[in-house]
Amino acid sequence: MLLPAIALTFLSCNANREEGQESFCLEASGRQLSFALDSRTKNETQALFLHTDEEGREYVTFQNMGRNEILFYDVRTQALAFKIAPPVEGRNGVGIMDGYYIKNMDSIFLTVAGRNELVLIDREAVVKDVFPCYETGDGTALERTASLSFLSHPLVAVGDMLFLLPECNRFSEKNPVCAAVSLSDRSVRAFPAFPYPSFPGQDNRMKKASAENYVSRCFDGKRFAYSFYYDEDIRVAPLNHESVTKIKAKSRYISRVEIPDDYGDATLEDLCTMPRYGNMLYDPYREVYYRIAYPRTTLDEEVRPLDIMRYGGKNFSLIILDREFNVAGETLFPDYTYNSTIMFVREDGLYISESHSYNPAFSDDVLSFRCFELKKNKH
Repeated sequence: MLLPAIALTFLSCNANREEGQESFCLEASGRQLSFALDSRTKNETQALFLHTDEEGREYVTFQNMGRNEILFYDVRTQALAFKIAPPVEGRNGVGIMDGYYIKNMDSIFLTVAGRNELVLIDREAVVKDVFPCYETGDGTALERTASLSFLSHPLVAVGDMLFLLPECNRFSEKNPVCAAVSLSDRSVRAFPAFPYPSFPGQDNRMKKASAENYVSRCFDGKRFAYSFYYDEDIRVAPLNHESVTKIKAKSRYISRVEIPDDYGDATLEDLCTMPRYGNMLYDPYREVYYRIAYPRTTLDEEVRPLDIMRYGGKNFSLIILDREFNVAGETLFPDYTYNSTIMFVREDGLYISESHSYNPAFSDDVLSFRCFELKKNKH
């Protein structure tokens, strides 16, 4: 499934050069991954992650939307290799899956809808343990966490610690953005030096959360970087989160973000056309970060806002940040072509899903990705 030539041509290196910096952009390559789906499998997902097993086999894994299934597609053959399907109920029942993290094939942690617990299963979907995460050792209540890529905040393992991103609860005086559970002694701790920020106009405490909950997180091996959707600044923290640094990471396509109405009057069309930011990913092969930005846009008359929200938006840009979080370039992607909520990094580049429901080449029988290469800007 090849994209129209006009879409690939559009993605040439045309980022403006930043003063005193070398400017970079993302350029579409001819490489593509295309995974055939059966009639039970959707090509949209809220949890998709790469995994390399103990023998070096590389898989694209994702949760089948609405099902308790993690599908493993072999990257080399682009075919379904196997699936892990834990039951909802019964002796090994895990509840309704809402994300996962694969530490290894016999340590797969599930996050579960309606429960603030981590369920540990093995490759046979046998439940090995359950780690409650309802509160910390000092009694701080925590909201549930979900290990997702759609709103990107997967669990992060460092030593015997699993770092979580609990949801925000406005009713609570203590709202830590980050918490961690020890796999050795089962203790849970939070990091009070980094509470959820508040946003102008977000004062409706009849809701547990609103704009605050839209946050993405990535980890570069030493530092966590957080992208709040309604703030042009990112926040960077070390493992202990004792100090949190705000850094400008502004898109050239957004003059200012617009925050949705806090009392629920914003329509679906408002939510998917207002300027805002999005997920943040770290690329360890090129030592850069990618931050999504969604410029102000309008929808064509025949386009359904719900479809646009499910497939990542009408369009978006990717801000390229260097190792010190300086803006080193930005690439704007064409309308109705790529799904910004499904992307991953490999050694040869950044793969972005081209399975967007309004892409002319769209097929619901395929989950397809285009590889983009980081290039120096042509001046």
